[in-house]
Amino acid sequence: MQTRLGYGIQLGRNIRTPTPAPTATPTRSVDDFIRAAEEAAARGNYRAAVEAYDRASRRRPNDPDLHRRAARLLVFIGQAEKAEQRVRKALEIDPGHLPSRAVLCMALDWQKRIAEAIAECQAVVAADPNYATGYAYLAEALADSGDFNAALAAAQTAVDLEPDNADALRNLGYVYDVFGRYDMARYHYERALERSPNMPHVLSAIGRIYYVTGQTANAIKTFQLIIEMDPQHAEAYQQLGMVYRFIGERQKAREALDRAIELEPMRVRALTERALLNFQVRNYFGSVEDYTRALTITQQLGTSLGAIDYLYYGFAYRWIQECDKAREMWAKSLELAPNDQEIKANVEAGMAACSR
Repeated sequence: MQTRLGYGIQLGRNIRTPTPAPTATPTRSVDDFIRAAEEAAARGNYRAAVEAYDRASRRRPNDPDLHRRAARLLVFIGQAEKAEQRVRKALEIDPGHLPSRAVLCMALDWQKRIAEAIAECQAVVAADPNYATGYAYLAEALADSGDFNAALAAAQTAVDLEPDNADALRNLGYVYDVFGRYDMARYHYERALERSPNMPHVLSAIGRIYYVTGQTANAIKTFQLIIEMDPQHAEAYQQLGMVYRFIGERQKAREALDRAIELEPMRVRALTERALLNFQVRNYFGSVEDYTRALTITQQLGTSLGAIDYLYYGFAYRWIQECDKAREMWAKSLELAPNDQEIKANVEAGMAACSR
């Protein structure tokens, strides 16, 4: 009896194993990529969805709606500038494509170009007074402009036109959120999630409401859920780090903030949060380093640090014996918040300490 020793070899003779015939890999169609994008978006992984839409667009480059779909999701993952570029490409193909103009409005708003956003969305709803999503994005921009009544009217119009429109429900929640009416905000955010359960940007808003209302355990669970859906969600890591810092879980806070900055090195809020964490653990050199990085980025972006950031920035310099720098930062803090008595008192105490 012969004994098999290996692949295709027997005692006494060699047997040539036939080489398998190559099989062709099926070429995925545009519809396959669209289906994959929709499935990824339904799971809450917007990055994977954008990638699938990108692959569909490479096959069908003159389809404005593919660019529009990708642009909408790019906004929600914090890439509003890239979204604007993408949606303008859609409008080059079809200048009258109202869904693309609506997404352009949102992309402008998320870049804080609020007046431009409002004008764009107003043009959209003027062209089609029954376009619910146009009113939804208009409401978001109006809320960011500080006009509660106009924002609420636009958001309610969007919901009245399409009661099951997740963007309309989300932005009705956003209007209440911006103006501090957190119970109403959360109610409408949850209504949006009933229509589309895994929207990371909506879950992030709910998690932040949990945080600001003192429900830290629920906030942590919410941000962890977002990270499970999208492990590259820098904002969720940032928010998680903020909650952990607030409750004194400093090592967990550092790990989350480090990850946020690793994913998005120009995320200013994550840097200032880590700078504050460094200050709290008396790592003043690390605090100065993070505040300096954040300041450099704001100068590149044409934005600014906050008054509180400059206050702690100054105290970090004070503790490393650089009082000239400290005074510079405190002056900026007072410039940004001239009527804040608590900041004023802290600056006066810092100035006195530096004079000794």
